[in-house]
Amino acid sequence: MGILTVRAPDSQQAMEEVLRRLGPEAYILSTTQRDGLVEIRAARDLPVVTPPAPRPVRKDDPDADEAGDFRRLTLSGLSFGAAREAPPLRREPRVQTFAEMLEDRQRQQARPALVAERNPQPPLPATDPDEGFEALVRHLLPSRPATLPPRLAIVGPAGAGKTMLALRFAALMMEERPGAEPVILAPRIGGEPADARLRHWTRLLAVPLERPPLDGIGQALLPRPDPWRPEILDLSCSPGVTPEALAETGATVVLALPAGLSPRALRHWAKAPAGSLICLTRTDLWLPDGAELAALAASGLRLGWESGGTGVVDALWRVDADRLGHWVEAGEVQGEERS
Repeated sequence: MGILTVRAPDSQQAMEEVLRRLGPEAYILSTTQRDGLVEIRAARDLPVVTPPAPRPVRKDDPDADEAGDFRRLTLSGLSFGAAREAPPLRREPRVQTFAEMLEDRQRQQARPALVAERNPQPPLPATDPDEGFEALVRHLLPSRPATLPPRLAIVGPAGAGKTMLALRFAALMMEERPGAEPVILAPRIGGEPADARLRHWTRLLAVPLERPPLDGIGQALLPRPDPWRPEILDLSCSPGVTPEALAETGATVVLALPAGLSPRALRHWAKAPAGSLICLTRTDLWLPDGAELAALAASGLRLGWESGGTGVVDALWRVDADRLGHWVEAGEVQGEERS
């Protein structure tokens, strides 16, 4: 029987070498650390253990029986038979094959993790478990498709894409309402210049850009909202304005939220006055999952818009039941791929 000794920087490489040279039925004899390397000794077959030679018994021994394998002891005149063979104090370890070792490792890796999941899925706000999707539609989507209001204010956390969303709303207004001339109002706090993207895109779209001071935003708005001159308020440079103050101006508030936020972040950011609509801004191909949709539904707000892509034209869509169903199905597939 040949014994193979393999040394490698880690046990994984050493086991792979044993598997390559001896196959999955090899026996692991020992695993040790030597000179900073992992040393594994393996063999195709178990070593043959030679039984010890029997102790010779003299014929003239009075304590031996006829067969020569039984001795009698005499203590203080009492005669006792030899005690039965006692079990060994130290059991020999069972030699494990390489295939069994791989199965044990796979079984250990399949155990559930001892840490909490990254995105725990809150329960959907449904009373009947059989109507989960219908309940999601009822709690998340507006009763009728979202419309383009004559006065629109975009709010949301930093990095949600509010400036690009304002440009996309302007492009959609000109597309769906021929003859409309939207204007974008980006209030300023001091004398800071407008965002370069906002200036360039408004020039390409031929959309007027006004930058009134923040404290004079009320004077910059029309006395009454005009559907043929819709006003879009981009508050990217004015984080101090609250959605409640914008609602007092008669503006419809759109809450821009980047897709992919955790349920905990959504519970923090999904807050706006009644009647506000959510717009999910997507920056990649990953679709909203079930935990994200359930957190949005629990916020009490309605999901009316979806924004994605890198351009301005044809990059803003209304969310309906079909689109929501596509997200739910794709989220289940993504969850299976992730697991």
